[in-house]
Amino acid sequence: MPQISEPLSEIDNALSKLEAIKEEERKGPRMTKEAIRKHCKENKLYFTPHLNDVLYLHFKGYSCIENLEEYTGLKCLWLENNGLLRIENLSAQTKLRSLYLHNNIIRKIENLEELQLLDTINLSHNFITKIENLSMLPVLHNVTLSHNKLETVEDICHLAQCLELSVVDLSYNNLQSPDVIQVFAAMSNLRVLNLMGNPVKSNIRNYRNVLTVQCKNLQHLDDR
Repeated sequence: MPQISEPLSEIDNALSKLEAIKEEERKGPRMTKEAIRKHCKENKLYFTPHLNDVLYLHFKGYSCIENLEEYTGLKCLWLENNGLLRIENLSAQTKLRSLYLHNNIIRKIENLEELQLLDTINLSHNFITKIENLSMLPVLHNVTLSHNKLETVEDICHLAQCLELSVVDLSYNNLQSPDVIQVFAAMSNLRVLNLMGNPVKSNIRNYRNVLTVQCKNLQHLDDR
């Protein structure tokens, strides 16, 4: 029995620590059902959750996405300028087209697999170090990841697997290697690319000419 109780005790301690971390994360304003209903009333939206196709839950101080299960009709969700720590609890938003998560504290792109109609996602001004888990979104066209923590070719190579992407904003990261060109050249539908504020612009000789030659369908680079 002692041999069994010891690992169980370790598991209990680990679970307790995890729960404590979650509780710490959830301090501050909560995205409760009551708060969302109040928001709908104040913004003259529908009281019946599934009838709403948009929610403006920005500038609320939320640290966690929660209690959106009944809002199945959403096509546009504004969650920017909160204190969100992760992307989560969006599995019911299968009709979502646009998701705005900029100016939060998100470190990882995850939990988007149910959003098969998603066209646009804005994750600028977060703490993302790697682009991942976007290729599962078949109609994703527009991605904004400016002002994050992207540095290497490996951090962004997943973009080449996102077949429908046409607009990509990676401005004001820390991309340095000229090899990033290979990623963009592999994106056959790329039309708009923004790399302003990255050291790589100075590391590629004839930067604009090289990008426009390598990216066959590119129509807009940086600010022009």
